[in-house]
Amino acid sequence: MIDLLARFGLHCATAEDERVFADRFLLRTIAESQLFLFASALFVYAFFVWDRIIDPVHWGTTHMLRGLVIAPLMALCAASLFTAFGKRHFEAVILTALLVCQTGLAVVYAILDHGYDYAALGFSLALLGTTAMFPIRSRFLIIASFLTLVIVVTGHLLAANARPGWIVVNLMAVLCAIIFGTLSAYIRERGARAAYRTQKELNASRERVDDLLHSMLPREIVTRIQAGETAIADSHGEVSIIFADLVGFTELSRKISPAHLVKVLNTLFSTFDLEAERFAIDRIKTIGDAYMAIGGLTRAPGVRDHAENAAELAFAMQAAVQRLVDGMGYPVQIRIGLHVGPVVAGVIGVRRPAFDCWGESVNLANRLETRAEPGTILISESAYWRLRPAYEIEMHDDIDLKGIGTAKVYQLVGRKARRTADIDSLAEPVTSA
Repeated sequence: MIDLLARFGLHCATAEDERVFADRFLLRTIAESQLFLFASALFVYAFFVWDRIIDPVHWGTTHMLRGLVIAPLMALCAASLFTAFGKRHFEAVILTALLVCQTGLAVVYAILDHGYDYAALGFSLALLGTTAMFPIRSRFLIIASFLTLVIVVTGHLLAANARPGWIVVNLMAVLCAIIFGTLSAYIRERGARAAYRTQKELNASRERVDDLLHSMLPREIVTRIQAGETAIADSHGEVSIIFADLVGFTELSRKISPAHLVKVLNTLFSTFDLEAERFAIDRIKTIGDAYMAIGGLTRAPGVRDHAENAAELAFAMQAAVQRLVDGMGYPVQIRIGLHVGPVVAGVIGVRRPAFDCWGESVNLANRLETRAEPGTILISESAYWRLRPAYEIEMHDDIDLKGIGTAKVYQLVGRKARRTADIDSLAEPVTSA
């Protein structure tokens, strides 16, 4: 059954999609639906005058049916749409009101003198009004239409005042109302489903674009770009800059296939990205087999210290490379430079925007990486003073850094014993007691 409905465009691909579409399609005009149901209930009273004109004898009975049964039940259906139950069963409520109306009309026409000579008007108005004003899915309208036909035929057969020839006239009128009403509802539903699919595809495309932007740019920068900012440049008084380079990777590229080389590098850098995210560090860029990241550009809630997080990222990168060596035996090592200092950060480019950082601090971290021995982490003096309380750090000979001059540098060795158990808390939110 579902496959047949899907073939005619009347069912979504999954049950969850169908549920979401139904909620949006049915409840988007719920206020108007309530208003129309109340108006329909009041409209029933307007036929009091009609009953008096065509049947001065039985109008009291029909007034009671219209005023005390049909109209109140329709108003009750309208009132139920204010409740969660009514909204959850919107179609059932509307079609119940329709069948109440049709059943009531069948009884009224059976009481009125020659009532079934003009019954087609009431039955058709009720059907066309329902299909025109309420967003009901076509398959449920078909069921309600079939029940309406049953009501019309049963009324004719049981009413003493129904002349045989008029059943054909009434059925023709009701069938026309069913065909036109159901067709219009079908077209409306098809259009709504097409719009829903289009919107879903647009949302999926927007999410893919957002994911791509977030993979290229920090979250705060993405938010500012989406808000309409075009010139983004900020000064940061203190951040932690990490430069890392794979030693031996160029030689490795001569020994393995290009596809396998890219796979290995992608696996390794993906691990770096995950670790960077864990420690609230922003990956800035990769150049060949070099990796640059900065901590402190964005202040994530609860992040304790970007310098310590940067140190932990450096250790995690070393561990990732070691796992690669242990697993595959590739002769690859990593050297890392870490510096704490000010930078200028911003977005450059329009068609292919890129987030980057500039300043002497960036150059210093880069020079530290180039002078570090394979498998070691070389840090600047400013990083030393930030990390000294929590980490084991060894003195290193002063070195001459290109474009900077002689600098005092240190080698980051590991965590102090008392800090080992607290490492995972670096990237966790701080909660108050």
